[in-house]
Amino acid sequence: MDIKRLSGDNRGVTLMEVTLAVAIFAGVIGVTAQSLASFYVAIDVQEQRMEAVAACRGVMDAIREKRAEFSDTFPEDLIAWTVTNNEASWASFLADNSAHIELSEQTLVVDCFNQAGDAAGAGDNPIVVHVTSTWQDRRGHTLSATVVSILTGE
Repeated sequence: MDIKRLSGDNRGVTLMEVTLAVAIFAGVIGVTAQSLASFYVAIDVQEQRMEAVAACRGVMDAIREKRAEFSDTFPEDLIAWTVTNNEASWASFLADNSAHIELSEQTLVVDCFNQAGDAAGAGDNPIVVHVTSTWQDRRGHTLSATVVSILTGE
């Protein structure tokens, strides 16, 4: 018996081994690329959400400042002021595109409720204020973020 034939002189790599290695490498690259793309989308949505919440907080701060101005007529005049600004779309509180990202079709709406969850009226104290920002993400989905606070006349 020939010893060379028994030991199997395999000096090279077969086509099957190369194909298998390339397939495994492609699979790993595909999974990595998919996870990176998902991570980017999550980060992008989170940045948009943070910008929307910042706009909501700006509106809430303005409402708190007005509460002091309307302390004698709380909550009637404060509710009327928020309704007036709802019609104006709170445009001054939207991103100015300087240091912030601009949210597509962003709107801000303020709703005032009493403690029972009904629309707030003249005799309600405290009132629950909801500031909601709605916008379109890059994929065209409608997203929203809401900031809620309870305000009293004191």
